[in-house]
Amino acid sequence: MTSLTIKTIDFGKATLGSKVVDITSNLEIESAKSVAYVIRWQLARRRSGSAKTKTMAEISGTTAKPWKQKGTGRARQGSRRSVQFVGGRTCHGPTLRSFDFSIPKKIISIALSDVLRFKIKENKVAVFSDFGTEIKTSKISAVLANNKFASALIIHDGSNPALIKSAKNLKDVKAIHAKAINVYDILNFDHLLVDNKIFESKILGVIA
Repeated sequence: MTSLTIKTIDFGKATLGSKVVDITSNLEIESAKSVAYVIRWQLARRRSGSAKTKTMAEISGTTAKPWKQKGTGRARQGSRRSVQFVGGRTCHGPTLRSFDFSIPKKIISIALSDVLRFKIKENKVAVFSDFGTEIKTSKISAVLANNKFASALIIHDGSNPALIKSAKNLKDVKAIHAKAINVYDILNFDHLLVDNKIFESKILGVIA
């Protein structure tokens, strides 16, 4: 059993406190390769794959030969729509495709566990118990400014619309549901601000 000191946030006063939690595992990273692999997978899934160039069949224009086969002194040509002419097709150009690839669920869980361990080890995780019911962006921005957080990922359970709406207008803040936590977002933000209920029920379970 390992004891950890975790930051606590009071959104009303924009101050930090601390509390001690017990975990049943160490905070050593299992595999940095799995983290890199999962990030590559996430970014690949985000690609639209919508780049497209026209084939010969999609180019509009005459199908007649530009000039006769022999006797002109020029190279033989079969169509004005060929790749060497202006307005012709593109040779070996991109087509509509998906960049997604499969990845074992076990690799994803290992990577998620590793990045959460890293954030906790670096003291980049803070928990909060109550945000309130008032939509107030200044509550979140004050916490970031007073405690010198460069950016923050807020992990919530979806039960407080005021928290979600308050985070929308801040450039360096993103609020996501606990079910949507992922490796890329966790590493992309400086601090994690986690609802205390989620931290105890989910986060500690992931890193256990």
